[in-house]
Amino acid sequence: MTPTNVAAIRTAAELLGMTAASGEYGGEGLSHVAETYFRRVVGSSEEYASMVLRSCVPLLPEAETTASLVSRCIEELVSGDGEERCVARLNDVVEMQPQDFETVTASINRRLRSHDVLYQMVDLYLKENKFGKLTEEEKTRICNSIDCTKLSTETLVDCVQNPRMPLRFVVRAVLVEHLNTRHSLASMGTQQHQQFESNREQRQRRFMEETSVTLGDILRRDAALRQTAQLKAAMDSTNARIQSLEKELECMNKALLEHQAEEEEEQKNNEFCSERSASFHFVPSVENGRIERGERGSVSSSNIQFDGRIMEERYGVGRSSFSGGNPKMVKTFGQRLMSGLKNAFRVPSSGLSN
Repeated sequence: MTPTNVAAIRTAAELLGMTAASGEYGGEGLSHVAETYFRRVVGSSEEYASMVLRSCVPLLPEAETTASLVSRCIEELVSGDGEERCVARLNDVVEMQPQDFETVTASINRRLRSHDVLYQMVDLYLKENKFGKLTEEEKTRICNSIDCTKLSTETLVDCVQNPRMPLRFVVRAVLVEHLNTRHSLASMGTQQHQQFESNREQRQRRFMEETSVTLGDILRRDAALRQTAQLKAAMDSTNARIQSLEKELECMNKALLEHQAEEEEEQKNNEFCSERSASFHFVPSVENGRIERGERGSVSSSNIQFDGRIMEERYGVGRSSFSGGNPKMVKTFGQRLMSGLKNAFRVPSSGLSN
């Protein structure tokens, strides 16, 4: 048994019903032995799988209808490889009769999860088969094995634009493409909506976390507000007191300036009176206030001697009037100054006396 005859042996054993154990030794049936060898050879290498596939072509349709040998070889060749690389290994399919190829495609339809490879194999057959151009009906029957819902988006686009494909298949591909596009848009909209809802929930949760207030927070905030209000009131009171003190000091400064001006004026008057008094000679022992002729103060010497008592009786001016000072005025200003200082700083009288 070799890779080139295992297909024939397996098909013959199936057709002849050589499935049960036979012979005097009770050995395994030929069908089982051929099946075991077929699986081992096909699964061992791509080269052996291609040899077995090539040997199956003349045995169609029995090789496929009895044991699905052709579809199993194709499945082994396309498994584990890219769609575009494996099609080159399926060139033997162009040697099949249209009816045999239709049988193979119908059988392999159930074995492949993606039908992209099946579409490429059909396209290869329609383009390079050895039996000439197929009719529209033959093309339609062959393409009926392709499930458009199992084609990728790129393959669907190629189907619609492929002039070798039958019209019915193209229409079916267009409808599936539009359906897939609609589903994609709906899925995208659903994802965007879910993302929006997720973002909205996150924003709400973050807002709740940021704005959540406990009783302790409320109390602390209220205490801070009260403290701020108290500080503001204290500052306002202090500012008002400072302004009041500034006004009182200004009044005191004005009163001090006025008193200094009065003292300067009084000093000038005293100096003037002192100069005037220097020209008089008072004679306290003169009797009856008479002026002696020829003495100081006489008319002849332009000097007049006044009795102090006469000046006091006539004009109410005594010697003390020219002593240069007003004790009553000085005392009144001192009292005003001390009173102003007390009011400005609100110092008790007892404290000043100490």
